[in-house]
Amino acid sequence: MNPIFVNKYLHFGEQDSKKTVLFLFFILLPVAALLPHAHALCALFCVLLFALGIRDRGWSTLLFSGRARQFLLFLTLCLSGLVLPAARGATLLSVLLRLSFFLPLLFGEYERTFRRILSFVGGVIGVLAVSEVLLGFGKEGYADASLFASLSRAGGVFGNPNILAAFLLTPAIFALSDALFEKNPALPLICFCGAASGIAASYSRGALLALFASATLLLVRRFGVWRVFFTVLALLPLTTLLLPEALTARLLSMVSPDTSVSYRFSLWKSILRLSPHTLLFGVGEGREALLSALSPVLASGLLQVEHTHSLYFHLLVSMGIPGVIFFLLLCVRALLRGKSRGARAALLSLLIFGIFDDPLYSGQTEVIFWLTLGLC
Repeated sequence: MNPIFVNKYLHFGEQDSKKTVLFLFFILLPVAALLPHAHALCALFCVLLFALGIRDRGWSTLLFSGRARQFLLFLTLCLSGLVLPAARGATLLSVLLRLSFFLPLLFGEYERTFRRILSFVGGVIGVLAVSEVLLGFGKEGYADASLFASLSRAGGVFGNPNILAAFLLTPAIFALSDALFEKNPALPLICFCGAASGIAASYSRGALLALFASATLLLVRRFGVWRVFFTVLALLPLTTLLLPEALTARLLSMVSPDTSVSYRFSLWKSILRLSPHTLLFGVGEGREALLSALSPVLASGLLQVEHTHSLYFHLLVSMGIPGVIFFLLLCVRALLRGKSRGARAALLSLLIFGIFDDPLYSGQTEVIFWLTLGLC
């Protein structure tokens, strides 16, 4: 048999298997939220794919390429939490989840396939989220009862509206980028509408603001500043009329702080009361480490604290000031030098969302966050 023919056949088989693994990974990633120990399960996914990358491309190619070395230094800072007993388990899980940064190096040649699979998954989850609200299965108790007494928010497979919104941001922006800059925009546009509708059904104000900012950036890149400005200005009254009343009220509440906003400010003020030593070196990952550090300085009325409700305060508490600085340098480099406009816009949306909430709170959204950073 002709060896050239055999080699081509085997090469095609390898490509097919990688695409299958990639497809299954993104199909199973949100589903994992329904299973026990979802955080650990996501970490297992990352380790298995990382091992596959090592097998296919070798240590030197995967870990010591130009765009990976800086992140390896960041991971080294993350590992410092292993010396703290209260944070050891959570720190290890977090480091394993952050290995998802390297997945684009494994599937780099299939970046377009990756974007489309993730966009499709986001579109489907978004449609399911809208159906959840329309059928009366939405989550209550995730908003100020005095302002939004009957507000029902979609939580999707995650059971939490804010996690759902954080997960859908990247698929929505990827889909919009493909719809604006690819030759066949129909399917990406449908996926964008599905994912964006899911974000709207979550009523997450931070995610809606992040989606609007990143989508505007892509539209300006495609059509120019003035066209986008005057189009938005012309459509604003019509949009206000067409949006559901509950969503309009939710958006307008951004300018009038409610108990949710007050809770966040009280929590962040408490974090800034931590000792200089704690703020400099951090206390490691996990709720146990967070509560042990915060308990002496918590503001009155903060009876239950699950997480920091901010990406930046999360990193400040867990890794200290050097960790935050290193992280910001990584993000600035990615935003300025990233080759994929869709990935940069998606990263920007997550960083804006991170001002108001923590995309690293859930294993699924943490995987999406670091993977998006890796794509840049």
